[in-house]
Amino acid sequence: MHQIKNTIILDPDGPLMKGKINPEEGSVEVTNYADVYMLNCGKALSSIDSAIDSARLSLSLLNTSALDSIASNNGDKAELIQLWVENSIIRVQSIYDRALILVSRVFDLGLANESMSHNTIVCNEHIKRHGVDNLMKAVNRKCNEYRFVRNSVIHHERYSEEALDNVTLFLQASHLSVENGGEAILEQRILDRIVEEYLGTKKDELTKYLDEIEAKLNELYDALIPIYDQKKEQLSVIKI
Repeated sequence: MHQIKNTIILDPDGPLMKGKINPEEGSVEVTNYADVYMLNCGKALSSIDSAIDSARLSLSLLNTSALDSIASNNGDKAELIQLWVENSIIRVQSIYDRALILVSRVFDLGLANESMSHNTIVCNEHIKRHGVDNLMKAVNRKCNEYRFVRNSVIHHERYSEEALDNVTLFLQASHLSVENGGEAILEQRILDRIVEEYLGTKKDELTKYLDEIEAKLNELYDALIPIYDQKKEQLSVIKI
């Protein structure tokens, strides 16, 4: 766990750790702008964590055991493989947008979430002064690499995205053939081996990309911690 989670989410000065929570209303009591600031930063950081956890959960499902426990036939397997691969990529695509929000919150830029963009953040003079613009560009590049992995050869030339289409086609065709009273186009053991090899390769490759994204995020987090500490001190004197 990166230190930023202790610094922001578990901040001993923050309203959460001071017990200012109203469980009946699901609200948090804030008494000064520093409380609002710490709460907003915590929400933004937690949102990034959620996206990463969701992506890892999707990747953890890319195995034959999970597939067999859920899918009752080859047609269902084809649909699930597509769903899990797509979902992991969608989750990662959201990481950078959430990182933009975190940086905006830590710097207290006062921007609405919907008005944020890459250029709004990386071209901001306050952010550039601390070198955070380059760190954000690095995160963005790595997220883009993950997104475009769908259009590239994955780890082994045998398993390009064409392979995903082929695997799902084999499964669907076998299922439909049996459903119509015919023979499966491939023996089930051969189908199972093709699926297992594809899922293993896909999972390894996408996990590697996600690990690299987290490494870039950790570099960003290192730079944000002192800025957060400084900002909350400045804002503590401003009453609501």
